[in-house]
Amino acid sequence: MLKQLILLLPFLIVGSTVIVSIISIILQRNHFINCILSVIGLFFALISLYNLNDIQITNSISILCINNYAKFYIKIILLISLSNCIFSYFWLRNFQDNKEEFYVLLLISTIGAMLLASSNNFIILFIGIELLSLPLFGLIGYAFRQKLSLEASLKYTILSSISSSFILFGIALVYTDIGSLDFITIGKQLLHNSLLQEPIFSVGFGMIIIGIGFKLSLVPFHLWTPDVYQGAPLPVSCFLATGSKFAIFSALFRLFTDIPITNIRSMRIVMILISFMSIIFGNLMAIYQNNIKRLLGYSSISHLGYLLITLIAIENYKLSLETTKIYFIAYLFSNLSIFGILHLVSDACQNNNDVCSLYSYRGLFWHKPILSIIMTIIMLSLAGIPITLGFIGKFYIIVLSISTHLWLLTIALVISSGLGLYYYLRIIISLYLTPPKIYHCKWLTNWHYTLPGIIVIILTFLIVLLGIYPQLLINILN
Repeated sequence: MLKQLILLLPFLIVGSTVIVSIISIILQRNHFINCILSVIGLFFALISLYNLNDIQITNSISILCINNYAKFYIKIILLISLSNCIFSYFWLRNFQDNKEEFYVLLLISTIGAMLLASSNNFIILFIGIELLSLPLFGLIGYAFRQKLSLEASLKYTILSSISSSFILFGIALVYTDIGSLDFITIGKQLLHNSLLQEPIFSVGFGMIIIGIGFKLSLVPFHLWTPDVYQGAPLPVSCFLATGSKFAIFSALFRLFTDIPITNIRSMRIVMILISFMSIIFGNLMAIYQNNIKRLLGYSSISHLGYLLITLIAIENYKLSLETTKIYFIAYLFSNLSIFGILHLVSDACQNNNDVCSLYSYRGLFWHKPILSIIMTIIMLSLAGIPITLGFIGKFYIIVLSISTHLWLLTIALVISSGLGLYYYLRIIISLYLTPPKIYHCKWLTNWHYTLPGIIVIILTFLIVLLGIYPQLLINILN
């Protein structure tokens, strides 16, 4: 019993932080105090994970599995939430309405993400998805006085509710056919019976994939992505691009590991088509974007298409798992860095509502050369250029697709890499063009001493270091 409580300690700490934050808001509203409480709670939850290394029990309760795989993703999710709390503080300083509830909603979403990383059962999978998604309705529409924010919140609420209905109905069909909600139990029955050919099971699992496809914004379930990314506040867009995607994909990877669904030929073909369309369509649509948040939204579609290859090729489990982790780390560092720069620009251009327009970054090099060089490195990493961590992640994806003879997806990877390089170079070139005569940003002279600036510099250094010497990261992950 004591060991089980220790395993649940990160969840208990974050949950207690939510309660303490609510009590603090009731007693007295103070933006700084609520931010500090959230950061402290997330930090102690992260520290508590290191006490779990000596505990050999993997099941805290029958529907949770807190093993090394879960601990890895929980650590990543807590680090993402910590970074977003810091970014949120600087964004909320200039916010005119109540600020404190933002951290409560972010912490609740974090608990949902942690549950997803530990899910071993369809019950926890669904609860985790809902606990992650429901606070996002409020977070996306937090800047409710802005039309785009309200529109984004409404779109996400409607489509997220529909996708949750698909997931719930799919779970019901799977339970009807098999009589269990446990991943491992279902997987064992599939191996010993001919349930892979059962139409009820195939339809039910297909509906689950459709619902999760909405959450991951895979083609053709992607239509909400660019609008929500553009309309949501910067820290929320950052959490959507990183924490939300990480948590859902970690649960999906465990689901495909325990249940060999890719053994169904029709399901495998569907997954290949979804991956192919996501890779090509995401990159094609990103070419035409002049708003960086919309561009990152379409870019995330293609990146999730790349990661879907690890699920299709899951029979090569060891390489698939290593590829997923390395690609996620590269994607995380790049996205946190670029959103950190967007925060710095937003803080400098308080009177400009369009700080995510590509034009706002024209000639940035002539005002802030170091920041422009950092942004160039991040864009090259997202494009998968050598001497960056993004290249290592993309190289792993290509090796995995070739080793499992996924030739269609290998061709799509090569073509999309060229398309991606084009629209990332558009941003890079814009940084070094002649600046406009009237520059609307009043830059902080010591931006690199602010917390967002420090985070951006550290992550960029890691992108280059691990791109040159990836063995260091590989050893840590192994």
